[in-house]
Amino acid sequence: MRILFITGEYPPQPGGVGDYTQRLAQTLAIAGHEAITLTATKGRWQLWRAMPNGDEALVAPGGRASWRLVAAGRLARLVSRIRPDWCHIQYQTGAYQLQVGVNVLPLLLRRTGIASAITYHDLLPPYLFPKAGPVREWVTLLPARAATAVIATNPEDEATLRNAGLQPRLIPIGANIEPALPPDYDRAAWRARLGVAAGEALIGYFGLLSPGKGVDMLTDLVTGQPHWRLLIIGGAATTPTDRAYAAAVQQRLTTAGLYDRVIFTGHVAAEQVSAYLSACDVVALPFRDGASLRRGSLLAALAHGCAIVTTPPASPATAAALTGAVQFAAAQPDAFTAAISALLENPAARTRLSEAARTVARRFDWQAIAAAHLEMYRAVVQR
Repeated sequence: MRILFITGEYPPQPGGVGDYTQRLAQTLAIAGHEAITLTATKGRWQLWRAMPNGDEALVAPGGRASWRLVAAGRLARLVSRIRPDWCHIQYQTGAYQLQVGVNVLPLLLRRTGIASAITYHDLLPPYLFPKAGPVREWVTLLPARAATAVIATNPEDEATLRNAGLQPRLIPIGANIEPALPPDYDRAAWRARLGVAAGEALIGYFGLLSPGKGVDMLTDLVTGQPHWRLLIIGGAATTPTDRAYAAAVQQRLTTAGLYDRVIFTGHVAAEQVSAYLSACDVVALPFRDGASLRRGSLLAALAHGCAIVTTPPASPATAAALTGAVQFAAAQPDAFTAAISALLENPAARTRLSEAARTVARRFDWQAIAAAHLEMYRAVVQR
């Protein structure tokens, strides 16, 4: 089977959707299928072909890339030339340079005989048309109404899509970074390299910087805890709104004199992310909209057996899946401080969370995720 994935971001660009797409394509290729990813880099189309050995090869189709509505026909013709059995859009509102050309692609593909699918990675209020109200929702759900199949990655978005009259399949995401430590990894040496002294606690955060992820709250926590160091793993900002937020966080550190207590790694390779997560005493993920299984950063922390403090999920199903594997705390400085302090003072509790986290992470196995996609592709075609 030939599957063409379309994504607005792809490694080495930072972003969970790109990481997810790469892992899914690699897993399908290892299973014997042809998996190709179409993305845009520096204004040019790029095609990445996943190889059965786990590598990938860059195939450049040429041509000026654009996600704009006026270029949607050109995008559809490019897809038609590739002739996939399935064209599968990985969708996160705002990820396509705030353009909507990809939103009409399933509609244009109807006349080509190419089946289309769309995976919604995030149905939170988008940056796209922030004041458009019903128009914004209509644009976001348009590809789902035209596509052959619709996928939600978490119970919250599944409920939203069903309330809109759609019938999505629920296929979870997996960890965007799986445990793969560098050779001869020495946890103490990595902590020392970060400047973490004996007796200091290392609190980790992993992911992009955006207002909904609460990094500003974590910097406030460090202000009142002189023996805590905050490690921000990754910490890239990919949209104008996120970049403004990141600048405000940096200004906050300057004003409070916290630059020696807050460490930014920047965008780093997966092996380094794995090492940094393993070096932390506690990983803090204060999502303001609640913990969700749409968060690759949360799943990565679970896979690494981290002792995690995060916010209570909005979905009861997500809460049930995570209960016992993470420590929940309200998205407030006092609540997070108390939860982190309690874990730092109780190594046995951290060990219990670590073991439970790894158990939960095994439910989000990439082979199972790929098998669920193949079952969907085949079932829809047969029907």
